[in-house]
Amino acid sequence: MDRTVSAIEHERVGPLPVWGWSIACALLVWAVYVFTLAPTTAFWDTSEYIATAHILGIPHPPGNPLFVVVGRVWELLLGWTGLGVAARINLLSATVSATAAAFWFLAVARIWAHFAERRLVVVVAAWASVWVGATAFTVWSQSNVNAKVYTVSLLVVAVVTYLAMVWEDYAGTPRGDRILILIAFVLGLGAANHTMSLLPLGALGLFVLWHDWKTLLRWRLVGAVLLFVAVGFSVQVLFVPIRSAQNPIIDEADAECESLVAAVAAPLELVPIVSALVPDRAVCEPLRASLAREQYGKSSLSERQSPLSAQAAMYFQYFDWQWAHTLPSGVRWVATLLFFALGLIGLTRHWSGDRDSFVFFFALLATLTVGLIIYLNFKYGFSLYPDVPIDFHEVRERDYFYILSFYVWGLYAGMGVATLWERTARSVKGGGAGYGVAAPVLGIALIPLLFNFSLADRRGDYSARDWAYNVLQSVEPYGVLFTNGDNDTFPLWYLQEVEGIRRDVTVIVHSYLGTSWYPKQLRELTRPCSEGEDPLATPTVIVCQRPFEPQKATSPYRDLQVTPPVRPILSLTDEEIDGLPVLPFVVPNDTTLQITRWVTGRLRAGSAIYYPDLLVYTIIRESLDDRPVYFAATAPPVYDRWGLQPHMLRQGLAHKLVNGILEDTADTVRLQDAFDVRWVDVGRTQQLLWDVYQIDYLLGWELWPEKSTRASIPAQYYLAYASLGEAYRQRDKPEQADENYRRAESLLRLSDALGP
Repeated sequence: MDRTVSAIEHERVGPLPVWGWSIACALLVWAVYVFTLAPTTAFWDTSEYIATAHILGIPHPPGNPLFVVVGRVWELLLGWTGLGVAARINLLSATVSATAAAFWFLAVARIWAHFAERRLVVVVAAWASVWVGATAFTVWSQSNVNAKVYTVSLLVVAVVTYLAMVWEDYAGTPRGDRILILIAFVLGLGAANHTMSLLPLGALGLFVLWHDWKTLLRWRLVGAVLLFVAVGFSVQVLFVPIRSAQNPIIDEADAECESLVAAVAAPLELVPIVSALVPDRAVCEPLRASLAREQYGKSSLSERQSPLSAQAAMYFQYFDWQWAHTLPSGVRWVATLLFFALGLIGLTRHWSGDRDSFVFFFALLATLTVGLIIYLNFKYGFSLYPDVPIDFHEVRERDYFYILSFYVWGLYAGMGVATLWERTARSVKGGGAGYGVAAPVLGIALIPLLFNFSLADRRGDYSARDWAYNVLQSVEPYGVLFTNGDNDTFPLWYLQEVEGIRRDVTVIVHSYLGTSWYPKQLRELTRPCSEGEDPLATPTVIVCQRPFEPQKATSPYRDLQVTPPVRPILSLTDEEIDGLPVLPFVVPNDTTLQITRWVTGRLRAGSAIYYPDLLVYTIIRESLDDRPVYFAATAPPVYDRWGLQPHMLRQGLAHKLVNGILEDTADTVRLQDAFDVRWVDVGRTQQLLWDVYQIDYLLGWELWPEKSTRASIPAQYYLAYASLGEAYRQRDKPEQADENYRRAESLLRLSDALGP
């Protein structure tokens, strides 16, 4: 045991012990995150996770139960603050990420204590390392809005890394054994948050082999380690099936189990060596499928979704964003090369100073870069290779998958800064005073803070929340609203489940209709209530059709005489849903289908009809004379499959499927062929766009902050205003036309602004 390192946390450096400096560093990082904190939800999975934490629901597989439970407890504990639910969950993300910074600080301090003579140098190296890692663009932008569950995994990996550095000094002792058991428990618990938490496993195994390989021969210790992994992971095995059985409003994968034994057998079935010992009949199949994320149909590693060179290019594109994202790309490369070089200097310093811990960190870094690039097997990057068809691209930027990689490289870049500072100080005459003279070198560590700030800053960003509000208010009471995918669905879920707005609307995400569980949940969610049933009495679970609440309604619907639906949107039994054909049906000839008396669908020869499309057709047929049917403006792939455009009427950001004859009237205008949906309800759309929608602040923006929606969401606002402007032009009302055109162009500018 190195006595100069074993108690480094308690050694005083200036006014504080090292652990005190770690807390001070974490508090400063936390202050940066809180200062730039998003006030509400954001696009993509943010809304899903906030909503499921609020209602103790089950998000997409594998369910992330640790985050859900921690998020709900955190929300309740911070109720006294008066902050909104979304702001509280965003604050959780900032807090766990800042806490991770404290553990990274201590880990770096232990590394540098092996080879730095001055404790001041140890503390400064840890400060510089953490500061660069914590302000890397992806780390920052994941920490001031709960964009994903990854900040919790970031904390898990930071804790495990620090404990591994402590174990290095206590290996072979009872304390060392207890540390390994604690690491096992933390990893098991982390796996119940996200599998990203398990990324240090390979580095840990190599580290143990390198430093004290005999540890692996101690079967009692190995058994205890495996036991505590299982204890930590029990959160996943217990919470998901138990809560799923209670039918929460959001219950993805519907992973109910018949017994605890079946639930325990599910993860064992996924372990290659153990699976042969588990009888198939003993396995909870829904939970196993959820853990394996089968609904996503991930390609095998041998079948590359894009060339490895393209996948590496995606990683390096994201690496280029981390250190000075606001700079123009040509200038930004200078900063990127600088921080790449600093990282190499840090790696070299670590290698020469403490080879044991270097083995762990280098293996971890290799896992987080090369290993992840190969394992994730992404399609072409969202904004790379524009000549490649869009279906071969990722649906959005995926930099968040590499958050750990950028943090660890940031740590090494910070070590590189500290190394340059130390060497500069030694070259200056005057002994210890040289460290003060060389202090400006440390300013390099502030570059990511300065040149990432404006893009990472999420203050005043209500765009996702207000998009959801605007879309839901486009739909008449008890409407069915088809959406296309996660991003145009999850913010709507958030608004309904967290803010309680327009819960009468049945939001149907098309991509989930391909599962067997989702249509059954929709059927139960839209079932008319029996006498004595009140879905608002237990608002977090599925009871029956939730009511339209006129006292909360906006002006288009407040005074309507509304009749609740008399049947669910689907009458199919479980067996009939399970029996729908999974394989696509290819249409041999152009075909016209009579959906209702007034509505026809057109199928083009050679088009393929899939399982979700059959359910769209069935829901329309069974719902159209009982409740309004809408398609979100973002869902052309859903309605285009059936050629429904001639029967669709734009009402703001949604298209109503009209079960009747559409004719030119004072309020109903047919646009020119350039518009996909050619009919516009002028009166309703005018009222929505100008009186109801929460949108005015967007007109003052210079840049749409979220890259992956920059080309889509502003464009939908543009089309809504442009459609209304064109309708007024055709009605010879130039003033109204011009004011809508002006607003349309202002929003289109946000869509076209590519930004850094």
